[in-house]
Amino acid sequence: MLEVKFYDTVDDSLLKFAVIISQSNGKWVFCKHKERDTYEAPGGHREVGEDILETAKRELQEETGAIQFDIKPICVYSVTGKNSVNETDEETFGLLCFAEITEFSGKLESEMKKVELMDELPKNWTYPLIQPKLIEKYLQIEKQSYSRIQLAAKQTIEYIKKIIKPGMNLLEIRKFCEEKLLESGADSFWYWDVGAFVFAGDETCVSVSGKQYVTSNRVIGNNDIITIDLSPQMGNIWGDYARTIIVENGKVVEDIGLIENPEWKSGLQMEEKLHAELLRFATKETTFEKLYYHMNEFIVENGFVNLDFMGNLGHSIVKTKGDRVYIEEGNMTKLGDVKYFTFEPHISFPDSKYGYKKENIYYFNENGLMEL
Repeated sequence: MLEVKFYDTVDDSLLKFAVIISQSNGKWVFCKHKERDTYEAPGGHREVGEDILETAKRELQEETGAIQFDIKPICVYSVTGKNSVNETDEETFGLLCFAEITEFSGKLESEMKKVELMDELPKNWTYPLIQPKLIEKYLQIEKQSYSRIQLAAKQTIEYIKKIIKPGMNLLEIRKFCEEKLLESGADSFWYWDVGAFVFAGDETCVSVSGKQYVTSNRVIGNNDIITIDLSPQMGNIWGDYARTIIVENGKVVEDIGLIENPEWKSGLQMEEKLHAELLRFATKETTFEKLYYHMNEFIVENGFVNLDFMGNLGHSIVKTKGDRVYIEEGNMTKLGDVKYFTFEPHISFPDSKYGYKKENIYYFNENGLMEL
């Protein structure tokens, strides 16, 4: 019986091969050998004197025809037991990598017959006792990475709520937020290189593309409303998190029920209601368009308007901005067909000068829709 184990690292001399879990434009990339009718992830043996990451790059290029890609190590794995590539029972070690492929040459320089891009994982594996476990490990690590960068965003909002005070301007708040994101694990900002979009007062009604966004030098008042929208990135893993914060009598009001301004209280209560309705309504089979219509009707029925400049309510979380799909009219993609998506209704009372926003990332597991 084969046994697969995972390690953070081992001595480099033990690494004999590399396997690369690959995706392109949201689809899995698998190879089919000329002599087999089964599928496998690209990979192969290390050549003498070759750096193990160079092994991964070479095998990816040879077996998939990839010419433009981003590749990174994930972990080390081992296989113990006899198999088609190991005739002994000894433990053998390899490097597991992930690659995002953006361009193929269309030519294969290996024993592979063809490369297929798949929405779902294959059923007929060449190495059924090994490679499904490698995929499972990659998905586990990927989810941990998304959770980690989203946690950095949540911690940043909690941090800024403790230091916001009257007299502070929005440029200072943005600077504090972006510094905290980087301190908490982000290495960059995915949305037009802006880590924190910050609005206050009547600016909270503004809906603007990141490309046009300019942080104002507006000063926070003794009673004020501030919306902060965070876009941290770690590698090619995104976080996306937004909250509207209320300052009354010079202090942040943590409990919505304690907000004195009735309009501000109602706005934030409606945001809570919208996210509760999402959890009640959405299933894996719900399309982005169906969610768009349902939520916009729900907003209107409750006496609010959608302020988003495109009219949408969120988007898929991907690794390239241009690959996002939106909660919008005409998008027939099912929610269950994307790994993660944001829900970020930006709402206001009709003709009000104040807007409200709450954004989370959501995903499906065996228990249904969950907040990341």
